[in-house]
Amino acid sequence: MEIVYLLGLALIGWVVIEAAMGAILSVTRSIKRAKRQALQADQLNRELAEASTEYSTKDSDRWKGFRRFSVVNKVLEAEDICSFYLSPVDGGSVSAFESGQHIGFRFTIPGDSKPTIRSYSLSSGAIDDKTYRVTVKKVPAPPGTDFPPGKGSKYFHEELNAGSIIEVSAPNGKFLLDREDRRPAVLLAGGIGITPLLSMLETMSSEGSDRVCHLFHAVRSHRDHAFANRLIELDRSMENLHLHTFFSSPEAGSVPEGVHTGFLSVDVIRETVGTLDAQIYICGPPPMMQALVPALEDAGVPAEDLKMEAFGPASVKKKKSSQALKSKEGSRSGPVIKYGSSNMEVQWDGESSILEMAEENDVDIDSSCRAGSCGTCQVRLLSGKVKYEDKPAFDPEEGHCLTCISIPDGDVELDA
Repeated sequence: MEIVYLLGLALIGWVVIEAAMGAILSVTRSIKRAKRQALQADQLNRELAEASTEYSTKDSDRWKGFRRFSVVNKVLEAEDICSFYLSPVDGGSVSAFESGQHIGFRFTIPGDSKPTIRSYSLSSGAIDDKTYRVTVKKVPAPPGTDFPPGKGSKYFHEELNAGSIIEVSAPNGKFLLDREDRRPAVLLAGGIGITPLLSMLETMSSEGSDRVCHLFHAVRSHRDHAFANRLIELDRSMENLHLHTFFSSPEAGSVPEGVHTGFLSVDVIRETVGTLDAQIYICGPPPMMQALVPALEDAGVPAEDLKMEAFGPASVKKKKSSQALKSKEGSRSGPVIKYGSSNMEVQWDGESSILEMAEENDVDIDSSCRAGSCGTCQVRLLSGKVKYEDKPAFDPEEGHCLTCISIPDGDVELDA
C-alpha cells in the first residue's frame, strides 16, 4: 500500500512538473513572440519613418526615384490630346516645380516584360500643392513607315483613366522661365509643344507680370488646337501678352477670326515682334525645330537667348561656340569614347554629351528625358570615369552612368 501511495505521489509530481515545464515553455514562447512582434513593429515604424522622410510634405523637398500617383481626372483638350491630373497615393504634397519642367513616368505596357519610362512637361503653372497636370498627345504611326505609334502616349490614352495608378518621378529639367530678363519673351510652340509654354504663361499671369510676351502657336488645324479657349482668356487678362495662332493645314470654314494660315518663319516672327532682341523659348516637333533653330541662329540670336525643348531624342543642337570648334579642329588629342558593344571608338568633341556623341555615330542608346531624371539612358561603364554637366535627379545603378548629361573624364568605355 505504501509503495502504491509513493508511486502515486511520484506520478502526481511528474504531472505537476510537466505542467510547470509546459507553462514555462509557453511563457518563454510568448515572450519570444512578443519580442519578435516588437522588433517587427520597430522595423515597420522605421520603414514608415523612412517613407515619410522620402515623401516629405514640404513643397521644397524632392523625392528620389518613383512615387505612386493616382489619376484623379482625365480631360480631352483637343482631338487625341488629353490632360491628366495626378495626385500622390500617399496623400502627401507634391514637390514645387519651375514653369517649363517635366516629370517622369514609369509603367509597364501590357505584354511587355520590362517597364517603359517617359517624360512629359507639366502643363499648368500651379494647380494646388496636391496635384500635377500633364497633357499628352496620342502619337500615331508615321505615315508611309513601318514604325509603330507612340508607346507611351498610346498607353496614357488607352490604359489610364480616373483611379489608375502610375509611378512618377519628381519635377526636373532646364527649360525654365527666366524672370530676371525684362526684354520681350517670345514663345514658339509647335502642336503639343504648347505644354511647357502654357505653364510659363500661367505663371506669368498668376504673378501679375507686366513683361511683354508674344506666343506663337503653330498647329495643323482646329482639331489640334489644344487650350484654345484658355489661351484666349490669358490673352484678354494679360495686358502685354500677344497671341499669334497659325494653322498650317486648315479645313475649309474652320479658321477662327484672327488665326493665320501657313507656316511659322523667322521673318514672320521678326516682323510681328519688331525685333529679335528677345529671349526666345521654343518647343515643338522635329520638323519645326530643325527649320527654326538654325534660322534663328543665322538671324543673329545668340545661344544664351535661345532656350529649347525638343521631343525626346529628336533634339536640335545649338551651334558650337567658336572656341569649341577651334579646339576640335586644332587638336586631335583628347578623351576617346569607346562604345564596346557597337565596336565604335570616337574622339570627344569637347562639348557634346556621351549620348549625343553616340547618336552622331549611329550607336543606339535608349533615351527619354535627356535631363538626367528618368534613367532610360543609363549604360554600364566598363572603364574610365565620367563627369556630369548637371547633378542628376536619377541615381544610376552601381557601375553605370547616365549618358544624356555625362561627358568623359579621360578615356572611357561603355557597354553600348
